[in-house]
Amino acid sequence: MIPLVHKVLTFLLLLFPWFGHTAQSKPAPVIRQAVTTHKVIALTFDDGPSPKWTPKVLTVLNQNHVKATFFLIGSHATRQPLLVHEEVKDKMDIGSHGANHQILRNQSATVVRQEVETNAQILQSLGVPKPTLYRMPGGASDATALTVLGQLGYHVIGWSIDTRDWRHRTTAEAMAEKVEKEATPGAIVIFHDGPNGSEATVQAVQMLIPVLKKEGYRFVTVQQLLHLEKAKSRI
Repeated sequence: MIPLVHKVLTFLLLLFPWFGHTAQSKPAPVIRQAVTTHKVIALTFDDGPSPKWTPKVLTVLNQNHVKATFFLIGSHATRQPLLVHEEVKDKMDIGSHGANHQILRNQSATVVRQEVETNAQILQSLGVPKPTLYRMPGGASDATALTVLGQLGYHVIGWSIDTRDWRHRTTAEAMAEKVEKEATPGAIVIFHDGPNGSEATVQAVQMLIPVLKKEGYRFVTVQQLLHLEKAKSRI
């Protein structure tokens, strides 16, 4: 009986390397803001790439010498490979937003893993370095999703400033003013450059960059924020 159980467990471990390790795996950390005294801020863009809005956002960022972080949806990326290549060429930070923008809350570990790993494969096939940043669609997660993402080596990235640009209910001026008002060292700002993006988002980004630079802020990627966290922990 015991040899049979051993054989079954061995088979499961070979077939599913994560089997039996859930209790030992740390859930992925959820980072909404970096703890730092440096006046740095990260602009992030979800749901892209889109042929209408992503080029406009990239133009504004490049004109202002700003690097940002883009969380890409696999199904959109496969339709716009040249835009993905452009983001890589421009040295933007690229994270995952899922293969199909699937809400991961209340999903099984198998479903979560498939959604996450499928998008990693898609992005890597398009020349993106293996993603280690994940943004939950809708910001929705639970213990199962975070555990799987932890097993896969991801950081889950939230936000501290929500422009709510996807609602299309506010002006560029109002969004830029909101970001300026709520800006603090280590803040993470969420925008969208997907199919439901808007000209207001592009204009808001153009407006807020010089204002925050004048206030002494430096724009960094999420990866750079994480490095600041690590440096702080070593002090």
